[in-house]
Amino acid sequence: MRKDINITVGKRVWEARKKEKMTREQLAEKINVSTRFLADVESGETGVSISTLKALSEALLVSADYLIGNEKASEEMHTRINGLVGRIPEAYVKSVETILEELIKITAN
Repeated sequence: MRKDINITVGKRVWEARKKEKMTREQLAEKINVSTRFLADVESGETGVSISTLKALSEALLVSADYLIGNEKASEEMHTRINGLVGRIPEAYVKSVETILEELIKITAN
C-alpha cells in the first residue's frame, strides 16, 4: 500500500535526480542501493530509512526536509544559504564550493 509520505519522497527524489542529470543507476550506485529499490522508492511503492534519506539528500544536493515535503523549512534554509552565497565575491566562489564539498565529505562519516 502506497503511503502519502512515500509518494512525496519518491516524487521529490525523481525530480531532484532529473535536475542533477543523474540516471537512476548512477544514483543507486552513489548511495549503495539497487536500481530496483530506487525505482520502487521513486514510484512511492516503498519507503526509505533515515540513513537512506540522508544519503539521498547528500547525493542529490537537497535537504531531507525537501525530500519529505517540508517546503517551509527547505525554503527558509535555501533563502538563508542563498543570501550568504550571494555575498561571496565572484573570485572566491570556486574556493567556497571546494570547501563545502570537503565539509560534506567530513560530516557524512
